[in-house]
Amino acid sequence: MFLLLFVTFFFFVFCVSHCLLLLFYLVFFSKLYISFFSYIMLDLLLPTIRNTCEKQNVYMNYGYKFETVLEIMTSNSEIHLVKSLNTNEIFISKVYDLYGINENDLNSYMNELHIMKKLENCENIVKIVDFIKKNDSLSFIIEFCNQGDLYSDILRRKTNNEYYSENEIFNILNQILNGLSFIHKNGIIHGDLKSTNIFIKDDKIKIGDFGISQKGSNKNLGTLNFLSYESIKLNKTNKLSDLFQVGCILYELVTLSSPFSANNINDMIRLFEDKNYKNYIIKNISSFYSIQLVNIISKLLSLNASDRLEVISNYNISRNEDAKINCSNKLAYV
Repeated sequence: MFLLLFVTFFFFVFCVSHCLLLLFYLVFFSKLYISFFSYIMLDLLLPTIRNTCEKQNVYMNYGYKFETVLEIMTSNSEIHLVKSLNTNEIFISKVYDLYGINENDLNSYMNELHIMKKLENCENIVKIVDFIKKNDSLSFIIEFCNQGDLYSDILRRKTNNEYYSENEIFNILNQILNGLSFIHKNGIIHGDLKSTNIFIKDDKIKIGDFGISQKGSNKNLGTLNFLSYESIKLNKTNKLSDLFQVGCILYELVTLSSPFSANNINDMIRLFEDKNYKNYIIKNISSFYSIQLVNIISKLLSLNASDRLEVISNYNISRNEDAKINCSNKLAYV
């Protein structure tokens, strides 16, 4: 009897100890496996053509030479500088890693490609010249704007205390409106117009970055401090909210600073609903600029969306008339 109890107890201890040991190994190796698996996933989620040798080989097959990585935007997207092997022309390559992405992200990338192809015939819009699909990577080859973006130019001027002349501002405005008119005529809402998305190539202004653009009204809200009152309230953007964003860009040009610096949507709403909002807009604009320019900025940043349409419609009429007069004067000398 005693022997039987001893054997039973020994067997019980043996089983428990081995179960604990087995549990320890399971926990240890599961952590090791998870760690290893996470490492593999992280590796795969990085842009597929990621090391320099791979990049060189892939681009060479499509007629381009890889120069450098300009920017790593997210864990699955990069900006590359590439050169055409045929013409030596420099281009930007916007690379997306498609491995493991969800359907919404894939649709977003393809939508951006479709929109850029649709808008490629306007001189004031950044052109897409090619695209590459290689394994799990998608690359948009777009024109290189050799003077950077408008925001960088604003920062440079602010550092040097060098303000834009009124002629420079109207020249920039005219080109932005030319590009935006083409966008809207094609039924597209940009949704994220701001100085970092306005590029300069050989002194020509070009609208870029159509990552959240849509046909029809756009439920993809852009950058917080460039959102109109109605965009925030209705949770969507439209043609008139694009004009509000043009007003924000104009404000930056005349003051060398952003009109708004809210930390969240509630801050923006409080600012919009403040009874002194209109005075807030114009108080920092120098008297150096004309009443016409100040009025355009004030109307574009109005809470009443119809004010934006009215001021731009009137401005377009006046600049078209000026163009006709200039054309007539030139013909008079022929």
